[in-house]
Amino acid sequence: MRSGAFVSAIVMLILTLLPAYYIPTIQAQPAIPNIISFRVEGAANYTAPGSESFWNQVQWTNVPLAASVAPGGGHTPNLLAKSANDGFNVYILFQWNDSVGPAYGTGTELYRAQNGSLLPLTPELTANVTELYYNSTYYYPDRAAMLWFIAPTQEKQQSPAMLLGSGGAITGGAADIWHWQTVPTDNNPSDPDFPGGYTDPSGTPIYPPNNSSFAEDDYTNTTGFYVIPGNLGADSPNLSPFSDPFIVHVGSYFSVAKKTWTVEMVRSFTTDASQYRVQLATGTAHYVAFAVWNGKLGESAQIKSVSQWYTLTISNQAPSSAPIAALTPSGITAMHAGVLAISMLIVGLVIGLLAKPRRTRRSTAQS
Repeated sequence: MRSGAFVSAIVMLILTLLPAYYIPTIQAQPAIPNIISFRVEGAANYTAPGSESFWNQVQWTNVPLAASVAPGGGHTPNLLAKSANDGFNVYILFQWNDSVGPAYGTGTELYRAQNGSLLPLTPELTANVTELYYNSTYYYPDRAAMLWFIAPTQEKQQSPAMLLGSGGAITGGAADIWHWQTVPTDNNPSDPDFPGGYTDPSGTPIYPPNNSSFAEDDYTNTTGFYVIPGNLGADSPNLSPFSDPFIVHVGSYFSVAKKTWTVEMVRSFTTDASQYRVQLATGTAHYVAFAVWNGKLGESAQIKSVSQWYTLTISNQAPSSAPIAALTPSGITAMHAGVLAISMLIVGLVIGLLAKPRRTRRSTAQS
């Protein structure tokens, strides 16, 4: 058989072994990385987040971060993230480096005006202020947030950024934000304002179960930024005053030896106030994004480190089982892409072997 005919036969054989729908789904679309939330057994350990045995089976995803506003932001270059679920609750684990140590600052955001005076930051000024005032004794809390896009996919904005000069609005759609802060949502002796000022509708202070740490549950759309649950008083009305403000449970730990924060967020798949809160189920995929604030280095409000979009897929497969067939934005599953890549590698090897030049005796006229 001639070389060309042999290669064609090999290619046709491989393509017939692949389902016909693999090939048409290859499109020139930007890839959005996918984080798999694997099904596990176990419960969260809020006193030692990340120590649960099931986390050893789940790989980290390295999430690059960049400054939302420069030069003040961008002090955290990357975040490690992974996820698991037990069929009823989702677990999100974060870890990032913080070489200057944990910050439990409580200062109001200030910036230095051109005349040298210090002024409080307002939402309108976020369009122009690129650095906040801070020093060794005046700084802001450390924070981490996870944004879940909850509007129809076609409304997704190009990047998960808030609109500067606004009250926290985004440029498209709507999102649920899980917002952990060393002050006032972390139950640590260094947090003087825990648990964050929530009351019931009658004005009686309320506290999370077992006084556990939690993440503030926020909602943002093209009109502004809002706290979803609980009651913060007449001056700060919440979207759903009777709903539970402590539904996103958190465990946090700062390692002095490694200079790292570890934060674990846990929430039930379904909740009240469902029009504002992301609702999860096995087999669903969601656009998500991440942000970190380094308080001792002057990050707060709009000044932070942020990611681009990721997808998070809620799976019913254990992390030790076969690769998950989760759809990527191009329409090819991870498993399909692997098979296709291996197949193309085989084709390349065959072509390489057959195309290897043969040694021929040169004639006297050619020498």
